[in-house]
Amino acid sequence: MEDHLIRKNLRWTGHLMRMSADRLPKQVLYSELSSDHRKRGRPRLRFKDTIKRTLKLRNIKTDSWTSLSQQRDKWRAIGK
Repeated sequence: MEDHLIRKNLRWTGHLMRMSADRLPKQVLYSELSSDHRKRGRPRLRFKDTIKRTLKLRNIKTDSWTSLSQQRDKWRAIGK
């Protein structure tokens, strides 16, 4: 993934995580599919999966990214 796309993805993710829980984008991030039926083949990547991949590229632990994103200054330093 290109560096400017990684930065853009991280900025949006930090913004999304700091949103209140009643906002639609945050609800979509934590939502589940209503049915268990998926097409055959490799499953499509969710936005969460791309976030985890980006964090792995930046050597950030994936279990602590939600709390880290709440600290705006530290999160912005990661995206630079």
